[in-house]
Amino acid sequence: MTGMKQLAAFAAVSATLLLALPVQAAERWYDQKQVARGADLFAQNCASCHGAKGEGTKNWKTPDANGVYPPPPINGTGHAWHHDLALLRGTVKNGGKPVGGVMPPFGDKFSDEDVDAVLAYVQSQWPDQIYKTWASRGEPKAEAPSQPQSLVSSLQTGNRKVTRLLEQRLGQPVPPAVETPVEGIYQTRLGANVGYLTEDGRYIFMGQLIDLKTGANLTENAKREAVRERLGAIPDSDKVIYPAKGEEKAVLTIFTDTTCPYCRKLHKEVPKLNDAGISVKYLPYPRGGASGPGYTSLKQVWCARDRQTAMSIAKENMKGELPSPDCDAAAMVDRGYQLGNEVGVTGTPALFKSNGQKIEGYVPYQTLIPMVLGNS
Repeated sequence: MTGMKQLAAFAAVSATLLLALPVQAAERWYDQKQVARGADLFAQNCASCHGAKGEGTKNWKTPDANGVYPPPPINGTGHAWHHDLALLRGTVKNGGKPVGGVMPPFGDKFSDEDVDAVLAYVQSQWPDQIYKTWASRGEPKAEAPSQPQSLVSSLQTGNRKVTRLLEQRLGQPVPPAVETPVEGIYQTRLGANVGYLTEDGRYIFMGQLIDLKTGANLTENAKREAVRERLGAIPDSDKVIYPAKGEEKAVLTIFTDTTCPYCRKLHKEVPKLNDAGISVKYLPYPRGGASGPGYTSLKQVWCARDRQTAMSIAKENMKGELPSPDCDAAAMVDRGYQLGNEVGVTGTPALFKSNGQKIEGYVPYQTLIPMVLGNS
């Protein structure tokens, strides 16, 4: 939403579940018979993921190591009430997998009547105010004619219309869509992922867009640009930096874990990278998140007055004591973990060149230096 949050947030549209409140059927579209039928269907098919009372997952806004968001609450604090009935029906039938989510489709299992019954049961649990707000949400009114706009502002207006349905499905804004070389196809970003929308905004497809004439991978270029922007937005004060010696020729950003064997091996070679004119900027990525083995030691590093020395101590390249992990700067460890998930980090070390290109895993410095400097 990460970002999109990120692409996996499509699964959050399945936020169609319950809060144990009395049914208010008189002013609603469904009846008590539908609610009773839906209660049984929900218990058999939905409660295992969304919780017996639709409470969802405690940290539902935080993606896991694969960038997947847990099932959200559906008690009026989630996103379900942002979506109209047609969209809710489509989500139950088609699931989240067609757009990168994890919710399974129920179209082959549920009849149309079953789908409506599940939604009736879900909405019967919504407080009156939430339901009334949902019911009052309609299609945006047509914009009144105005004076001629500049090309830029005109495109921005068009782009907002292209992404409107996508934003409804996600329950959050997404970056404006931009035109591609393919007529009628617009590109948008979902975290570090890229999607392509039809001009009417109804359909989205995921995959690689490649110019067969030039060989350019337009999707990969867009992903790199998204990563470059995300990493560039992190101030140096939130990193552990080993600057290049002499003229800086390149910058290498590394998501690291102090307990990762290959992270430790690469750390020993950082002086070689610095000698070659490469500045190394570390960001924290505790494998396993808050329950990972490096979570506390990374916080200790970020709390240290001398982070360079603390990093070497934590990675057992030096001997010494680490400070307490309790400080304001320690919050960067959680932010680094979330950022890593959003830009596609699945393990450590994860290396990114200044143009956003990812280098997978540990690479010996003899090979890594020409890769970073662009010579291979």
